[in-house]
Amino acid sequence: MQHQYSEEDLKNIAKQLSHPEGEYGIKTGETMNASNIGMTNAAIEALNLHDGDNILEIGHGNGGHIADLLSKAENLKYSGADISETIIAEAKKLNQDFLTNETVYFHLTNGIDLPFADNQFEKIFTVNTIYFWDRPHYYIQEIVRVLKPGGKFVLCFADKTFMENLPFTKYGFTLYEIEAVIDLLKNVGFSNGKFEKKTEHIKSNVGLMVERDYYVVIGC
Repeated sequence: MQHQYSEEDLKNIAKQLSHPEGEYGIKTGETMNASNIGMTNAAIEALNLHDGDNILEIGHGNGGHIADLLSKAENLKYSGADISETIIAEAKKLNQDFLTNETVYFHLTNGIDLPFADNQFEKIFTVNTIYFWDRPHYYIQEIVRVLKPGGKFVLCFADKTFMENLPFTKYGFTLYEIEAVIDLLKNVGFSNGKFEKKTEHIKSNVGLMVERDYYVVIGC
């Protein structure tokens, strides 16, 4: 029998997806890693990583994918930025060896500014975070600021129609049509923005098998 979620349950799921905290947050991180791995892999592929790239991921979750990312080229450097202390602690546990050899760094951020120097990264990507940006235009400007000239930004997000059918997205999510995201990127200087639409089958955060359409958006 399908589990019935109360409104309070759905509010809590939405809150944890936007900002994982505590034991529930740890479990949410594990669930997100599993449900987002297809989108994450698509984003990494779209980055077209080269030897020596310095990479930033915004909203890295528990970091279960980082080892695979670092295998894509030689001498990669990775920085993760997240607003959740809980999720950063989990990512550090899973990537301790990379932290020790100074290949990987994690940074607690406020979700508004990025605590990095101008022109620091060759590649930046983010998966399923745009729904939670309070000031999306300014945040994209911050991404442009820390991206090196000629660098590449990849943004993955789920189709608005799909997201509207999930029972928890009415609590704190801002959903986007692809045209709005492309316009957002163009307005801050990504003149060569393009996208690809993909479809996958996943288990949702409430345990249902669903078909998800999503977009891989590339700005450069």
